[in-house]
Amino acid sequence: MSQSIFSGDFVDLSLGQLGASKIKTVNGQQHVVHFDLGEGKDLVYVFSVTNENRCYLQRAKPYPMTQVRFASTEETLHYIAKDYSAFQNARKSRKYQDFVDIAHKTIALTQQMEDLFITHNISTEDMALLHQETDRLTKLMEEIHSRSPEV
Repeated sequence: MSQSIFSGDFVDLSLGQLGASKIKTVNGQQHVVHFDLGEGKDLVYVFSVTNENRCYLQRAKPYPMTQVRFASTEETLHYIAKDYSAFQNARKSRKYQDFVDIAHKTIALTQQMEDLFITHNISTEDMALLHQETDRLTKLMEEIHSRSPEV
C-alpha cells in the first residue's frame, strides 16, 4: 500500500509555497522539510503520511519536538505554517539562542532522567526530591508566563 501521488505532490507543493528551502520525500510517505531562518539557522520537520492521509509530525531542529498526530495533511500543513511563522518571529529576538540553549538543556535533562530511572533503583526520598524540583520548575514557568507580554 502506498500514498497517492496526488497527496504527496500536494504536500510538497504546499510546503514550497510556505517557504520551505529544501524538501526531501522518501517513498512518497516520509518528508524532511527545511526552512531557512537566516544566519545559518534552520527549522526542520520530519513527518510521515499514512495511507489514510493521517500525519505524524516531529520537529527536528532547532530542537526536537515530540511527535504529534494529525488527522490530515491539511492539519499538518496548518500546524507547520503557524509554527514556522512563530519561529520566524522568535528568530528576530536577541534571546533566541538563549532559548534554544535552554531547550537543549531541558531535553538533555529529560534524557538523563530516563537513564537514571531505567538503570537505577531510585529511593523514595530521591523520587520525592525530583518531584519537588520539577514542581518548582513548573511553577517558575507559570510565573514567567504570567508576567511576560505575548508577542
